[in-house]
Amino acid sequence: MTTDSLQWETQYPRWMRFLAESVSVLFHPVFTGVMMMYHITFVESDIFLGVPERSKILKFITFANNNLLFPLLIVWLLRGLGFSRSIRMETARERIVPYMSVIIFQFWTWHVFRNQDDSPPVLTAMCLGIFLAASLALVFNNFMKVSMHAIGMGGLTGLMLSLVFLGYSPSGYAPVVSILLAGVVCSSRMIAGSHSHKEILMGFLIGLVTQYCCQLA
Repeated sequence: MTTDSLQWETQYPRWMRFLAESVSVLFHPVFTGVMMMYHITFVESDIFLGVPERSKILKFITFANNNLLFPLLIVWLLRGLGFSRSIRMETARERIVPYMSVIIFQFWTWHVFRNQDDSPPVLTAMCLGIFLAASLALVFNNFMKVSMHAIGMGGLTGLMLSLVFLGYSPSGYAPVVSILLAGVVCSSRMIAGSHSHKEILMGFLIGLVTQYCCQLA
């Protein structure tokens, strides 16, 4: 926990910090990726136009396994073996192995979908963006404890913005909701005293730029 985050935390009462921690749990980065996958698979129906329902469900399960189930198992295993003091991974050092394992799972997800003929470009681009964001997070982790929550929210916002420009989400409500949600989650991380302003901003930019650029490339 940095000095900036400690000073930020002391400005708020205990009940507000509890609420911030609850928001942090609900919108943990592993859940954010699944939210993104659910949105493009079942909400924006035009993205998977012509793809059988069974195939869509299998892709969703594959993504959830590689980006939610397996990373959580790795974190719990590291905690059980004593490599990390908490599942929160409060120090940059504790995040190295989880980052590397997540990167492997995310690369494999992108590689599998890229080689399936019925995978839409939005799906493969999303997986590539998530992989690149995690890779950059590992690099920046050597210099600062970049917020993983902010990376997830940046990726979510980048995806929703790109879907508008690609013509899949003409109403524009999704980007507005994602930006508001990003504000709530990022503010919660600072209220909880987990990150400084710089760590939040860097994380959000990593997620936003990688996802947006991959989708529009």
